[in-house]
Amino acid sequence: MSPLLTSPVAIAGGGIGGLTAALGFLAAGVPCTVLERRPSLPSGGFGIQLPPNATRILFSMGLGPALDKASVRPVAREIRRWSDGALLGRLPLGEEAEARYGAPYLTLRRADLLRILLGALPPGVVRFGSPVDLALRPPGLLVGADGLHSAVRAALSADEPRFIGYTAYRALLPGDGLAPVVTVWLGPGRHVVTYPVPGARNVVLVTAGPLEGVFDDWHDPVRSLARAAAPAMQHALFTRDRLPAWHRGRLVILGDAAHPMPPFLAQGAAQAVEDAAALVAAGPDLAAYEAARRPRAERVAAASAVGAHDYHLPDGPAQRRRDERIAASGLPDQDWLFA
Repeated sequence: MSPLLTSPVAIAGGGIGGLTAALGFLAAGVPCTVLERRPSLPSGGFGIQLPPNATRILFSMGLGPALDKASVRPVAREIRRWSDGALLGRLPLGEEAEARYGAPYLTLRRADLLRILLGALPPGVVRFGSPVDLALRPPGLLVGADGLHSAVRAALSADEPRFIGYTAYRALLPGDGLAPVVTVWLGPGRHVVTYPVPGARNVVLVTAGPLEGVFDDWHDPVRSLARAAAPAMQHALFTRDRLPAWHRGRLVILGDAAHPMPPFLAQGAAQAVEDAAALVAAGPDLAAYEAARRPRAERVAAASAVGAHDYHLPDGPAQRRRDERIAASGLPDQDWLFA
């Protein structure tokens, strides 16, 4: 074993990236402990999309059967116009996508994903109610998987999260037997995403201001969703500055701690999973981990940021050109993201 990894790895943060990293380290024979400041995993929460670039890794860890039981496999993503619901484009996500990418596209509750990850770890690996204390730094590698407001990142940079001007309003609505489709409505200054999770419909309404009344002139299904979702849970959307480096000495960061991104490509969790797998594969070579992951994560983050503009175009020539691009797009255009 490498000299750096003779001591147990400490992982700050028991979210998706941190728990995935713990599974990977343990499978590689590296002892680790996860320090999670919350007293327990959240039992509620909202939905999450897991694209093939994430499920390929999680299935390789033996989590496929548990994920299948807790998820829906959507057959397509449909993008529609805000005012009348006209179909702008349809991307297959079912068997065709699974055959192309070797892994399925899943939708499920975030809490169920965390439960599955935790359940795959031996008892005692995750220490709840244990915030990381940088003054008592562990002797081995310290992995910051502690999210947007990362304490470990603070040891690398003094930057602060920056509001991007949009807020996501999230809700889980009752729903059984829904069509297995991810539906996205695009409109001036805002957009809406909805998809099924087992026994419910996940709804995300994104706008630049308060939710009340802003979808009143939209297509009727969207108006109905907005009314049913109120009062929704409010999540302001943030980003952070690009860091000179993701590691220093025995400190390294991953996921939102390293490269927070807006949710417009549904890739935040997937990129954290990719980070975790790459970090485990790199072992003590933190520079190799960063070299392997940084260009990819920053490309995805940049593409996600473009969505803040392109998804919210006012009606006009630019919007029509965007819609033409959507109509012409197909599964091969997702190869850079899902493969």
